[in-house]
Amino acid sequence: MACESIHKRLKSGTLVRVNRLNEYGIVIRANVYWGPTIDDPYCYEVLVKGKKVSAYGGGLTVIGDS
Repeated sequence: MACESIHKRLKSGTLVRVNRLNEYGIVIRANVYWGPTIDDPYCYEVLVKGKKVSAYGGGLTVIGDS
């Protein structure tokens, strides 16, 4: 499975794999982060096994779009 950084805003309901957890989840919210050390401005709230986790675009692999 290819892994690439995401530099666009994902829609809620998008199925993704959170790379650092090696788990699948669904994007439930997208926030804009303007920090100086992050290349990707979007921070996502992802529902993984009933828990909310945060992930940046570079840490996600898109499995399916809604």
